[in-house]
Amino acid sequence: MLLNKIPVLDKGFIALIDSSVTTQKMRDIGTEFFGGEYPTSLEDLGTMVVAIKCPLFFQIYLSKFNLKVIDANTPGKLDAYIPNAGEVGAPERLDNEAIADDIARTTDALLINPKSYQADGADRFVSQLTTPINVYTTLIVSGSYSEWCKLAFQEKLPGPIKAYTSALEQVITAEWK
Repeated sequence: MLLNKIPVLDKGFIALIDSSVTTQKMRDIGTEFFGGEYPTSLEDLGTMVVAIKCPLFFQIYLSKFNLKVIDANTPGKLDAYIPNAGEVGAPERLDNEAIADDIARTTDALLINPKSYQADGADRFVSQLTTPINVYTTLIVSGSYSEWCKLAFQEKLPGPIKAYTSALEQVITAEWK
């Protein structure tokens, strides 16, 4: 399947898989059944399915919304979101660099631990209890147009989460003009 991926953060993406009952279809339904404009309740008929490669913290954020989430991870090397010094947000440049470096080293150590624990005989689930929330996961997510809008069009979100909602805004705007 050829997906048009919108890059997000350092290794993530959002890609539209399918959408239905987009703007023109809603207008047609409004004309046919409601004599012109369509009621906002028709927005629940519109649906969208996307593939998302995101850190676990965004997957946790998705759980606040009425969306169907399917894990699509494939076994292999784990990637993690590592903010660069410009994304850290401390007032001093040197602090930003030190914090970014510390996050990178801490993440590397936390990604090694599960493999070491499993090599020592630990249960796979137990070995992953220390997995950091910046580890990437791949998801297939489905939901109604109205629920996607609740997620995407929010203000005052942390930068990494806003990066994903901005990419979702692009997809929504392209599909529902």
